[in-house]
Amino acid sequence: MFKSEIATNAVASAETNRLVLASLGIEHHGDIQYMVLKSDIDGQEIYCALAGGEIVDNDINLTPVGTGAYEALCSLPGDEIQLFALSDDDEIMAQQIPGILEQQAAGSRLCFISANLVERQQQVMNAFGMPKGHSLAA
Repeated sequence: MFKSEIATNAVASAETNRLVLASLGIEHHGDIQYMVLKSDIDGQEIYCALAGGEIVDNDINLTPVGTGAYEALCSLPGDEIQLFALSDDDEIMAQQIPGILEQQAAGSRLCFISANLVERQQQVMNAFGMPKGHSLAA
């Protein structure tokens, strides 16, 4: 069994934050919270980023916000980052995320990539064992 929460100590660079804000056409001063989660699996702590984008023929194409999430994950200590493309099928994804998490050791850092994270935010949060009320944007 596992549970997850937002990792509030994950940060991207000021340059990446400016790029993200410009791509969204908004102004903001202060920190940006990216979707980086700290998951606890039987006392083992791992970090996961949820990044908008896609993997096509081994080419990784992240959205600006997805790039920020990946960079924020990089700011945390841990093992080399592993990348996973999330299934577009909600039922498969609901099993995919816990299945991947349960195979990890303490210190793992994972980046889950999907082109439709915003539309599937509740399904993603459920798969990470997070309570309702959390939302994401990628």
